[in-house]
Amino acid sequence: MSEYKLRAAYLYNFSKFIRWPESAFESKESAFVIGLLGEDVPMAISELLKSRTIGSRPIKVREYRTGESMDGCHLLYLHSSQKWKPVLRTLKSSRVITVGDAPSFADDGGAIQFVTIRNRLRFIINLKAPGFAGVDLDSRLLSLALEIKK
Repeated sequence: MSEYKLRAAYLYNFSKFIRWPESAFESKESAFVIGLLGEDVPMAISELLKSRTIGSRPIKVREYRTGESMDGCHLLYLHSSQKWKPVLRTLKSSRVITVGDAPSFADDGGAIQFVTIRNRLRFIINLKAPGFAGVDLDSRLLSLALEIKK
């Protein structure tokens, strides 16, 4: 499985194990929005996610550019080559759960950081990340984390 197909699978599974309140959606029919930030984020991620659903909600994959409003986004993947620190600062008061690859991503306020250990993709969860306010995390997701920052 390619590196990006694996990331797409993780993003999908993260979405299944995090419960957002109804207030995070405009209506009962609103899509679950997974955002991708970074000009070099491969379309493989988008292609794998767009035909899926989270519960009864369809998934909408949206590509964002730096500086663009991310209102309505639920889960945002920031590609490691992207200048992500300013993005995290702008999202401090939002409900967007951020996912990234950069080495200090969780330490710098990101919600979920991918790490590769012995050729296996794992993740660190930062429970202090602003995006986790008001959502419920399934204990199964926490049990799979390599590390949980509290």
